[in-house]
Amino acid sequence: MKLDSNSDFEVLEFSDSRYEKLTVEIQYKGESAAQINQDQGMDRLELEVFADLDSSVLKVPLAGFLESLVLAKRSIEA
Repeated sequence: MKLDSNSDFEVLEFSDSRYEKLTVEIQYKGESAAQINQDQGMDRLELEVFADLDSSVLKVPLAGFLESLVLAKRSIEA
């Protein structure tokens, strides 16, 4: 689902074979920016931020990224 306030951000629920449970990915302009997984339990959600610092830096609007994180957390808890 895309953010109402910034459609460049999208939150996607999916099953990643690297994890036992559901994961939620945050994309910015179609690029993976972060992923939340619940393999350690709902009270210990893990956030992975994707960045390849050798080739480039992914810059995203902070407000949109924070809103995406909240939306992603809510969707994984539902």
